[in-house]
Amino acid sequence: MNDSNTTIDTLKEQVHQLCLRKGWGIEGVQNPQHVAMAMTVEMSELLEHFQWLNPEDVEGLMNGDDPERVAMIAEEFADVMMYGLQLTRTLGIDITRQVLRKIDIVDHRPPKPFNPKR
Repeated sequence: MNDSNTTIDTLKEQVHQLCLRKGWGIEGVQNPQHVAMAMTVEMSELLEHFQWLNPEDVEGLMNGDDPERVAMIAEEFADVMMYGLQLTRTLGIDITRQVLRKIDIVDHRPPKPFNPKR
């Protein structure tokens, strides 16, 4: 399974099956409030891998110069995504519909000048 041949629904179901196997929540459904709070913890762990990096270090990540750090970032990102998939499944949120809706909203905002030093 990879991004090009796996649906979001399949991932939601895989995460749900994990919750069932682990006995998390009632019938594999955890409290969405707790899941959302857990996402922030995992996001903080993701951000730790970027803390104090200078622009050259970040460019190195993008160029494949630090595969070990990228692997750690990928693992933390997976945690965030798994919680997100669990949250959206529990609340009946269609991820594709919401992402496309948000793209449309952003597309219709007036452009702001890009300032890479911010």
